[in-house]
Amino acid sequence: MSQPPAKIVDIVDPRSKILSHAQVDQWIAAERGLGRRIGFTCGTFDLMHAGHVQYLHEAGKLCDRLLVAVNSDESVRRYKDPLRPINPADQRMYVVAGLADVDAVTTLDEDRPLALLLRWKPECYIKGGDYATSSLRSAPAVEEYGGSVRVIPHNFPTSSSATIGRIEAIARHAAPERVAPVEYRGLVLLDRDGTLIRDIPFLHDPALVQLLPGVGPGLAQLQDAGFALALVTNQQGIALGYYSEQDFIAVNQQLFRALAPFKISIAKIYFCPHSAADRCECRKPGTALLRRALRDFKMPPERTFLIGDHEADMQAGSAAGLRTVWAGGSFAGECTYVARDFSDAVNWILATQKQSVQPNG
Repeated sequence: MSQPPAKIVDIVDPRSKILSHAQVDQWIAAERGLGRRIGFTCGTFDLMHAGHVQYLHEAGKLCDRLLVAVNSDESVRRYKDPLRPINPADQRMYVVAGLADVDAVTTLDEDRPLALLLRWKPECYIKGGDYATSSLRSAPAVEEYGGSVRVIPHNFPTSSSATIGRIEAIARHAAPERVAPVEYRGLVLLDRDGTLIRDIPFLHDPALVQLLPGVGPGLAQLQDAGFALALVTNQQGIALGYYSEQDFIAVNQQLFRALAPFKISIAKIYFCPHSAADRCECRKPGTALLRRALRDFKMPPERTFLIGDHEADMQAGSAAGLRTVWAGGSFAGECTYVARDFSDAVNWILATQKQSVQPNG
């Protein structure tokens, strides 16, 4: 037994799919003459959403040609809400007609589609929703003339009414005030372990976080002077399996709690989770994290300082063109300034900044 021709989807003007009832009479006769089965569905389609598109797509699979009857404005006001629809019928029909799965669109002026079903006797009457076929009032009439009835469940938890409710809820909220971007006078990149907190190998227990002397007041001075503060830290313990990224975050959260009395805001945290064996560009003395920070803050290297306690910090900062400050006591390597402690590092940065803004001569 030969099968009806497969459904062909062409790119057409949606207006050409919108038909009067008389035109639908002719269209159905022509399609049936070619051996095609007609599917029929109807609805308001007021605010088109994913549930509509999914259901019409599935409906198109159940027939060779899909006819959609869109409720007129008067019928929507009668059976749904005197204040509906949101969009007029001609626009709702145009949107439905724009779907490739829909072959023809017409109007439904009555509250129920029974008269149209009996007029055109589609082979398949299709509805979308989460109810039984037996609950459709027009189902017995369709089955009596030999048609079938199918219900397509919604796969998306949405509806036009829910969308309207969401819009109403949003409209009740005043939009938050726009905040102008902060303009920093400079950027200070900070190593974490051994610079801000006591250095404990592979630190992963937040209870062991301990600020080093002068860190809280020193960061407050830098912040008050207009510097952005960001962490840049190697964390190879993640790659080696000594702790997880969540453990790393928990330690940082404890650091922030320790800094809270000083009202410190760490703007960014840059970290390398790789081991030395990975040979990445972000692990200090690599410069990838530093260069990323410069891009993020739109800060030139000459207005950026790096404070650390390891030779890799100094090497990375120097390679990125930053001014480097050693805050770990005596140091025999190369850096811009060797500080006695964190407080001395901060004082040097502030003095350097002050000199850089002094007028000439």
